Amino acid sequence: MKSYHHGNLKEELIKCACLLCERDGYTKLSIRSLAKESNVSQTAPYRHFKTKECVYAAVAQEGFKKLGKVTYFDPSEKIAKKDLIESAEKYIDFGLRNAHTYDLMFGTAVGNFSSYPDLLEAANSSYANLIVNIERLTGDDGESLAAKCITIWSILHGLVGILRKAEMVGDDIDPSDPGPISVAQDVSKNLMPYLDKVMTGIIEN
Repeated sequence: MKSYHHGNLKEELIKCACLLCERDGYTKLSIRSLAKESNVSQTAPYRHFKTKECVYAAVAQEGFKKLGKVTYFDPSEKIAKKDLIESAEKYIDFGLRNAHTYDLMFGTAVGNFSSYPDLLEAANSSYANLIVNIERLTGDDGESLAAKCITIWSILHGLVGILRKAEMVGDDIDPSDPGPISVAQDVSKNLMPYLDKVMTGIIEN
């Protein structure tokens, strides 16, 4: 049985839970499976996680932290439109590369984020950073700023979903098909120009 130094069991369990989630999907993640994979007793995880949802919340929190790191811009540094476009590409790349974690972060498996203050803070931080940088770039405030930010966030979130579907379909679709998947496949091949066009329209409107 694996031996942990005092105080680091929770950290090790969270790392293991994140690996399990991404490997098998969060629906197969449980306290029992976490204990087995971590090679600890069945009761050990309960010292830190009262329910399966608590495990989910911890994994989602780590996901938001990682997303925040790859999309973060220091508010003290100069920012240009191309920086936001590159950040948008990193957001999409994160969603595509961490599909199971992303599903947990934005799904309904964790009910009320307010029940998990650290998760709520992590989830809000990357969006807050987007608000700050859009405000710096455009000079907008109030409803105009809020509308631009939620529009950009929604577009990125929607692209993650449809680009994932397009990846799954692969070549099993006629390129002349008028549906969204063939269009999404074209977008995936020209993602940066697409993001440039869309985000320029939002930012400069």
